[in-house]
Amino acid sequence: MKRKIVKQGAATLMVSLPSKWAKQFNLKKGDEIDVIESGKRLILGISTEKKEKTRVSVDISGYHPLINRVLLSLYIKGVDELEVNFSDYSEIKDFQKRTITELLGFEIMKQTQNSIVIKDITEMTDQNIVYIIARIFLILDSMIEELINGLEKKQKLEPIIEIDASVNKFVNFCLRVLNKKGYEDVNKTQQVYAIVSGLEEVGDILKEIARRVEKLKSKEKVTKEDIEILKNIRKFLDMYRKLFLSFNKVDAVAFSKEYKKIKEKIDENSVIERYLYELNETIIRMNNHLLVLAL
Repeated sequence: MKRKIVKQGAATLMVSLPSKWAKQFNLKKGDEIDVIESGKRLILGISTEKKEKTRVSVDISGYHPLINRVLLSLYIKGVDELEVNFSDYSEIKDFQKRTITELLGFEIMKQTQNSIVIKDITEMTDQNIVYIIARIFLILDSMIEELINGLEKKQKLEPIIEIDASVNKFVNFCLRVLNKKGYEDVNKTQQVYAIVSGLEEVGDILKEIARRVEKLKSKEKVTKEDIEILKNIRKFLDMYRKLFLSFNKVDAVAFSKEYKKIKEKIDENSVIERYLYELNETIIRMNNHLLVLAL
């Protein structure tokens, strides 16, 4: 336990707070926290609006080809304002054109010959993590649906590749919120973080299937059996979504059995066999984290 000074109105109270909780939200002696009266109870909480904004300056000169990854990492870490310095404009050109569109809430506020300033223009105090994750599930479902339709009708699959950008945008934002605020149960933040990262993997694999098929001279090489497995995987992912939102033993057992059924159907001679296998394995791995989260 760690002792903290808590101020409420004109009153000043000396209270003991769990050390881990205090460190999680960077509380220091003398910091003000919210006190809510509820009958005979007082509920203590921090006011995230009052938390100091974090500003970071980084020189990305010589970081190519890691520039986008470096800046994305700082976004996910929770930086509120980012000054990016560079020696050559070409170093930042791809980030401005492509990556920044995947950083929800970040906008370029200032630009010079050798720097740009990017700032978070949103407030995350009321963001509901479960709502954001449910949104990611919906985007992934539409991605699989479009992939299946495109394969069945022998259509171009570029739209599937573009949808992955939306998946990345909400995944990155969700990871950012988790880093800044944590999950509602702080002890389970790590598991939720892993689940969200797994959803990003699902999107990446679907994108790679689209790219792989687009390179084939004939889409006939993707069989009806392959498409049927994709339909099963779509159902499998939806089963996981329902478990995430409302876990229960019966559905958890059915989910596990579905994984085995899909695994047995995957044909090693399929041109997309590796991707179907990875999809199935990625979703079942996320279930390990869900079990820790739910039990």
